[in-house]
Amino acid sequence: MQSIKELFRIGNGPSSSHTMGPKKAALLFTEAQSDAERFVVTLYGSLAATGKGHLTDEAILSVMEPVAPTTIVWQPKIFLPFHPNALKMEAFRGNRLSGSQTVYSVGGGALSDGEKAIGLSENEGRDIYPMTTLTEIMEWCEVTGKSYWEYVEECEDKDIWDYLEEVWKVMKAAVKRALDNEGVLPGPLSLHRKATSYFIKAKGYKASLQSRGLV
Repeated sequence: MQSIKELFRIGNGPSSSHTMGPKKAALLFTEAQSDAERFVVTLYGSLAATGKGHLTDEAILSVMEPVAPTTIVWQPKIFLPFHPNALKMEAFRGNRLSGSQTVYSVGGGALSDGEKAIGLSENEGRDIYPMTTLTEIMEWCEVTGKSYWEYVEECEDKDIWDYLEEVWKVMKAAVKRALDNEGVLPGPLSLHRKATSYFIKAKGYKASLQSRGLV
């Protein structure tokens, strides 16, 4: 099993495959093409079909526009063979194409070039937990007299607790933002925010349901 950090990632929402992945791809490409005079990014398939609602273009532009003017091209009816979330990034100097890369956002912020994972950090994608089932872990706890959290601490880097504390802070901040804001969500779909109305509705339920964490 990979690190818990692979499960709890902090990044642009609302979708890891439609925002975190494309933003990461844009970062990698602009680092390699820092002398570009302009960029063209073509979004394909699912990435293009729902990209405006997910603010995919804003995630990409936040990285590329500070480097050079960037154009987003939407191709929702074209699906590349490897994965439905595909984007092609092109860099130009004058009218000359100086670099091009096609990347697939395969989920959780992870990227692939169609053959292998790309953009991995030193420990990213590496299995660090030797046991693969809960039964094995429970047996280990019984034999060693240790708890689950101690197993985590033995397998993870020492900063895992600081990382999870930061994740918890980000989660709470997201909930607070949702409750403090009403109206519609950013983006062209005009979706109404619902957190506040759900919270008010939940407060009206019986205390027995609230105490059991069902609402």
